[in-house]
Order: sequence, then structure tokens, then C-alpha cells
Amino acid sequence: MFRFAPLISALVVVIGSATPGLSQDATAGEAVFKKCKACHQIGADAKNGVGPVLTGVIGRPAGSADGYRYGKGLAAAGEKGLVWTEELVTNFVTDPNGFLQVYLDDPKAKSKMSFKLKDEKDRLDVAAYLATTTDADAAAAQPEPAPEETRTVEEVIDDQVFTEDFLADPANIKTGKDIWFAQCTHCHGFKAYPGKAPKLKAGKYKPEFVFKRVYKGFKKMPAWRDSYSIDEIRAIVAYVKSPGFSP
Repeated sequence: MFRFAPLISALVVVIGSATPGLSQDATAGEAVFKKCKACHQIGADAKNGVGPVLTGVIGRPAGSADGYRYGKGLAAAGEKGLVWTEELVTNFVTDPNGFLQVYLDDPKAKSKMSFKLKDEKDRLDVAAYLATTTDADAAAAQPEPAPEETRTVEEVIDDQVFTEDFLADPANIKTGKDIWFAQCTHCHGFKAYPGKAPKLKAGKYKPEFVFKRVYKGFKKMPAWRDSYSIDEIRAIVAYVKSPGFSP
């Protein structure tokens, strides 16, 4: 099952125990979780954002937070039976892509989450912190499921209208910025490898063009409609068109 493990140097053991001798500190983990807040919320009033609500995630089947649109990799892991434990969360945040590739026995598996926690003590502590939330908190945190999209890809693209007010709304820009720095910079921004993808130029593109490329995909660029909602993709457009856009 784990024949791809040698390809993943960051993961010594994907399904297994943490390093002996390191203790977990949930209080310290709460401070570490500040690094995660750009994408995840936790608590009774938490809502899905760039990432799903993490209230009650320990003991929850992977890919099962109501109302959140998961990537194909994590959804497949949940269908295969992955249930989050503190140890599995610790290993997942080491290398999300590598974790899924090994768990699914698929070298092409990918996670929407690109962020990694480099320090092992931080990983242990944040997992301990996540374990302090309860099922009752999780139930209070879950929003209503999003309605299923019935329009065709081209209909969705044609229906998009971007007003000046929408593009200037600070909330839209912030949401788009969070997604951009969590996902898009790995190919199009300062984190991109030379030649991996074009580095976007501020102010060059029409909003409808940006939406179409993100929603539908283009050549080697995936169709992000499989990972992000229409509202999230519209927010990316708002950030790309904002005066503060910085690839």
C-alpha cells in the first residue's frame, strides 16, 4: 500500500506514532493555530472559509465538514475510511500532498492545503489543541450545505458580473488574498519555480477573464471549481484586480 513512501522525504511514517519524548501542549497549540487562521476557523461560531471548520475535527471522517467543498484527494481519503486522530493530523500537516499520496497509494493525489508546519513540536501541539473541541461545538459550527450547482460551466462563466462595489469590497479582497497566498502563489507568484506558470501582472486582466481561467482551468492549470466555490473564485478576482495585488 505504501510503495510511494520513499518518494516523500518529509514523511518518515505517515500512519504511525509521533517521535518519542515530545510532549503535547494544547495551550501552546492554541498559539500555533494562529498560523492556520488565514484558512480555518474553530469554535461554536466558526464558519467554513478557504478551509473547512476544524471544530471537532479529531474523530471526524476526512472530507465530511458540512457545506465545505473538498478537493478530490481528501474526499477520496474520506471515502476510503480516513478518520482524523491526533497522530494523523500531526502527519498530515507535515506534508498534505505526501500524506494523501501514500494513504491513497496514488502519486498524483493532491490536497487543497499547501501549508506545512515545519516544527514537529508545533504539529503535536496544534493537534492537541484541535482535540480540545467537542462534538457539541462542531454541531453548532456547521453551516447549511451549499446548494448544488446545476448550470453548465459556460453558463456559470457567462453569468458573472463584477461591479466596482464588489471589486472594491474589503471583505471580498481579503478572502481572495487568503486563497491566493494559500494556493495560487505556488505557481503564479513569488513562490513559483521559474517557468512553472506565468507571474501575473497587476491590473492587466479583465475580471471576467480571471474568473474564467480560475473556474474553467487552462492547459496545465486545473479547474479550481472542483476545489473552490463560485463565491471564493469571485473573491480571488477581487484580490487580483485590487490595487494591493502582489503576486
